[in-house]
Amino acid sequence: MSGITNQNLVIRLEEAEKVLENDYVHFLSVIVDNDIQYDSPLWDIACFLTYSELSPKSVIKQKWVEYWFKFSKTRKYKNLIYMVPASYVALSDLRKAKNFFVNLLEQSKRSVKKLTWETFLSIFYQFRASVKPSFNKREFAVFKTILDRQTMVSSELKEYLYIDLSNISKYKNIVENKKVLHQGISLNYHRLDLSVYGLMFEYPLTNDFNLYSELSHSVFFHSLYTGNIGCRSSLSYFVTPRFEKVEEDFNKLSERICENHNVPYSRVLLFLTETRLKSFNYSVYDFKDGKWQINPQNLQFTLQDYDSRLIESVPIIVRDFEKCDYEKLRLNKTGHDILNHILANKHLSIRDIVRDLNLAEKEVKKQVEKLKKSELYKLRYNPLFVFGLKHIILFLRDYHKDQYEIHKTLSFFPEVYSEQYVSQGKKGLYIVLRVPYELVVDAIECLTDFFKGEIENLFIVDQMVSTRYQLPMEKYETVFQEWTYSSEDILGVGEK
Repeated sequence: MSGITNQNLVIRLEEAEKVLENDYVHFLSVIVDNDIQYDSPLWDIACFLTYSELSPKSVIKQKWVEYWFKFSKTRKYKNLIYMVPASYVALSDLRKAKNFFVNLLEQSKRSVKKLTWETFLSIFYQFRASVKPSFNKREFAVFKTILDRQTMVSSELKEYLYIDLSNISKYKNIVENKKVLHQGISLNYHRLDLSVYGLMFEYPLTNDFNLYSELSHSVFFHSLYTGNIGCRSSLSYFVTPRFEKVEEDFNKLSERICENHNVPYSRVLLFLTETRLKSFNYSVYDFKDGKWQINPQNLQFTLQDYDSRLIESVPIIVRDFEKCDYEKLRLNKTGHDILNHILANKHLSIRDIVRDLNLAEKEVKKQVEKLKKSELYKLRYNPLFVFGLKHIILFLRDYHKDQYEIHKTLSFFPEVYSEQYVSQGKKGLYIVLRVPYELVVDAIECLTDFFKGEIENLFIVDQMVSTRYQLPMEKYETVFQEWTYSSEDILGVGEK
């Protein structure tokens, strides 16, 4: 590590070596060879270049995100919030982005002047705005219809498009090649006898502890969202078996974290997954110039005076399953293995499953048919994070107004997700909005005024960590086809 003069940087490099195991060569060559200080913009460039080199499926890539996030700061430039690594992740697969940051790194090395944060952030946001995807009219029509109708089937798309069937396939392939869509899966948790819980924490920005390490040891841990607006906020998801003791143990875990880390606020939530709604409003996106046509000066007026009857053109998608009174579905080990494999890969043919799991084709066909007939999952489509949008999460506690009408009123925003939850015996409404970067501050002011003190929590997401795309099969008793549960699964070994 010759050439490093900053002792803090040396420590961080040593930690990076442990985190990245054998995949840190690129990181060392970028940072060590160039003597980059960890509190400079060049540090984030180097971290991005390292991130983009790691395999997308590698566990190390996620560890690198955690490491990068731990030693980075949130900064503000004009009305734009710069949060790393969240600001970069959507750029990691773009050759244009890699070349841009390599060139910026080289230019900074040759320059006698230090690259200031103000200059860097100005350059960064100008570049980020330039990489939004471009479409022609028909390509964009196909993209938007896939989102609105949640289908990739050409014959179904034709019902909503004035395009020949032969051309729909052509434009659909172009949209897929632009890498602007993500294919995921929505699970029917009721039929699997599972529940979705959330843990919410708020604590001062100066309180720097590793919440991920406190939560991710659980076999039921699903994902973690963190952010801030005046204080540090987090929301974590857990997918658990339906046992009464589960909520009691989450309350114990929450209390323990608050006590051990001086966290002043926490809440345990049970999400009512049958109430999930989603809408996309890409009609306000200028596909020619790659800009959002939302005027910040009109935002406040728009929300206060918007009549939900005026936006029938924005389809609201029921993201889960309409009924919640399903009988529990029993699956043998093969059925669960196949379901997990589908979840991990998002979509598979019979031939792929036979090959990957080394199973008999007859058995695979039988199990897949059972999964489909039981409506255990649905394919869903979301835009990738290349449209200059930022997540805002808000909770409306003890809120009894019509969820559908609230969702419709908010659906002039590019993306809206809403879901009901229960906490301490009272119902609330959980809402996720995706709004243009440049409108984040205006949107928060607008929402705060619109809901007039009814917002229990609100924060801007700066990091998303997800580790589980599969079911916790180690907790499934295949002989009796039942889930098992122990308090240690949430609280940890030796805790009660």
